[in-house]
Order: sequence, then structure tokens, then C-alpha cells
Amino acid sequence: MPQVCTRCQRTTNQPVVVAIEYGASTGGGTVYACPDCAPTYPKQRAPFDRNDHADNELHGVPRLD
Repeated sequence: MPQVCTRCQRTTNQPVVVAIEYGASTGGGTVYACPDCAPTYPKQRAPFDRNDHADNELHGVPRLD
């Protein structure tokens, strides 16, 4: 199914999922890019990944270990 690239705003027949938006009340959504723009997106981090302690501690999030 064709999708619109979130970066260049062109319609593509080969959409690539580059992110999943999380939303507490809206349910989130899928972010698509065209094959040319997809490599320019950084890898998405899981919002509840407990393995990234260094970054959490920088932002005042306590460790749960």
C-alpha cells in the first residue's frame, strides 16, 4: 500500500517503517519513509528499554536494578 514519506513528503510504493510513535491516549502510529530517506533516520530506541542506564541516569531516572 502506498505511503507518504515523512521526510520528503513524496508518495512511495516501497514504504519503509522507520519509527513507531507511542501515545498514551492516542495509541501512537507508524512512521514511514521512502527507500532513499530511510537510511537517514537514526535507529529508534525502545522507550522502556532498561538496558540504557547511562542515558537514564543523565536525565534523573533512577536505576531499577
